[in-house]
Amino acid sequence: MADIKKAITGIDSNMIEAVNLFDIYTGTPVPEGKKSLAFSVRYRAGERTLTDSEVNALHSKILECLRDFFKAELRG
Repeated sequence: MADIKKAITGIDSNMIEAVNLFDIYTGTPVPEGKKSLAFSVRYRAGERTLTDSEVNALHSKILECLRDFFKAELRG
């Protein structure tokens, strides 16, 4: 899990201020042998307010990174 946090914070962005794991879940409906991890990610630009499109683009970049390196799936 530290590797996942490191991957998120390693994304080339000065807008990721903090990443924290706040929940780990196993059990129904998560398939056997898998875990559901929940992270909070705090985005921030010190000199201005971020736009929705900036945050959404960065969030998409994080999800893409996690899919590529960890075969992660977003639960819905």
